[in-house]
Amino acid sequence: MSDGTDRITPDTPTIDEEFGTGWAKWNLQAFIDYLMVKIMMSRVHDVIPKTYVPILRLVSEDVGKVDEEYKQVVSLREPVRLFDSPRDRWRKMYGPYVRELDWVYNKLREVFPKREYEELVVDIIARAIREWVGAFVPWLEKGLRRGNTASDDPHPPGREPGPVVKWAAKMLEKALKGWLGKWLAKNVNPASFLVGPVEQKINEEGELEMYVPRCWMHTVVGDGKTHDEACVLGCKGGCEAVFAPGGMMVMTFEPHLPEFSCTIRSRVG
Repeated sequence: MSDGTDRITPDTPTIDEEFGTGWAKWNLQAFIDYLMVKIMMSRVHDVIPKTYVPILRLVSEDVGKVDEEYKQVVSLREPVRLFDSPRDRWRKMYGPYVRELDWVYNKLREVFPKREYEELVVDIIARAIREWVGAFVPWLEKGLRRGNTASDDPHPPGREPGPVVKWAAKMLEKALKGWLGKWLAKNVNPASFLVGPVEQKINEEGELEMYVPRCWMHTVVGDGKTHDEACVLGCKGGCEAVFAPGGMMVMTFEPHLPEFSCTIRSRVG
């Protein structure tokens, strides 16, 4: 199995060219990106080894081959070191997630019919995203949720947010209601930890439109290619299932594959 280095071309930016050097690795945006990804991974990353891979093993004719290939993919993870910058810590957590998600999606696509495969992987990742969003911003769910059919508790039994996530959510809520929230709105990109720099505007329909020139979900892996299955199903499919009409917010994603760019639109549901 290739480790991805054969796909890197002379036109592929280096890590420093892609994510910056010096202060760019230690500034507030880098720290927030690392913190957000760390919290997200605590809720989302487990779906790969605990759900997707076990399903793949169940339907595979060669379980040993599945285990060996997954082991090889996992072996590409870089160790997080004591003096790593926030940006490097972010990259070393987010990159393996994207790589491993794309790998397991492509494997599942080989053994399931297209429609069944897509419904399966989107439903699983959407549940994980919903738990993460519900754990991190519970006040938004309660304040913006429409109708009376949704449960007051977005967390299934045994999946309630842990004390660290609860504390982070409470501190974030307190901070965003004050002067800090206003300053952050002007100086920090809240989508950076997932997609990188964005260009924002309000379109004619009154939606917030974010254009992502070069999505970090693709480039964080560092292999010079787009990760189409993780992008279309894990990001677009999962997020659109969670942020669907009738909910607290509606989001739509338009990946411009095979380019690295994307357009994201959002509005209050």
